[in-house]
Amino acid sequence: MLVLHDGNPLVHIRRAWVNQTIVVLILLVFLAQTFGLFFWPRFAFFPLQLIHGLDAPGPLQGIAGLVTHIFLHGSWLHVLGNLIALWVFGDNIEDAMGHVRYLLFFFVCGVAAALAQAFLGDPRIPMIGASGAVSAVMGAYLLLHPRARVLMLAFNVVPILAPASLVVGADIMLNAYMAWEAAQSLRGPVNSEAASIAWWAHIGGFVAGMALIVVLRRRDVALFQPAPAAAGRTMRWVARVIPTLVWPGDRPVGDEAAVVTKSRNDRWMVFVKALIYVVLIFILMRVL
Repeated sequence: MLVLHDGNPLVHIRRAWVNQTIVVLILLVFLAQTFGLFFWPRFAFFPLQLIHGLDAPGPLQGIAGLVTHIFLHGSWLHVLGNLIALWVFGDNIEDAMGHVRYLLFFFVCGVAAALAQAFLGDPRIPMIGASGAVSAVMGAYLLLHPRARVLMLAFNVVPILAPASLVVGADIMLNAYMAWEAAQSLRGPVNSEAASIAWWAHIGGFVAGMALIVVLRRRDVALFQPAPAAAGRTMRWVARVIPTLVWPGDRPVGDEAAVVTKSRNDRWMVFVKALIYVVLIFILMRVL
């Protein structure tokens, strides 16, 4: 799934400039990669060299790769998926921590994710991407705002408004399954599709993010907050035309009273609408 937007306002800061700066830097580095402005493989993370104490290419005999790998990506889909998720979820985590602690949080979680992949995944595959750090941001968001509404594309095609607990929880379960699948594929070729992605880095990021948000958040920031009272103009407009999923017993508050369906029948209609979206998309794919 691809997350697109949430209706969660900032409370403690006016602008999440640290998160925005990270997004811009990652995009600039990827453009430099694309145009071949530097030999980027030197800055990947090489788990095998770390485990066996061997020298690896790149600064500090490869140790710097624990951080520099975060800024490297393999494709436009790779980098845009990470940056959109970071843009959606990261501002609220920076709001909950403050600028300096969020910067520390992001890179510590990125290193923790890389180490998780090194010791639990296949150490033979070099590692690039901000997915581990982004997973940490999502894990922290799960503990802070489980009921916040998130606009996503289910199966990357079906627009649905769903609680963050469902979106992030599904992502965690998917990564756990794929990590198991990758472990099974280690018995076969190393270049199998499941083994080529750092699933354990994602899981390590989720765990690190959920652990650190508990100690790094501001004192007045509570865990497991209710859905925000003011969903924002964009989210209110979106919810009028997009199917909305809610947990049983979940009730809207404030401005969300005009947004979230309440009754069991309405919740069934959400699934019917989602099914209609899927059918229409498949019909269009066949026609076009």
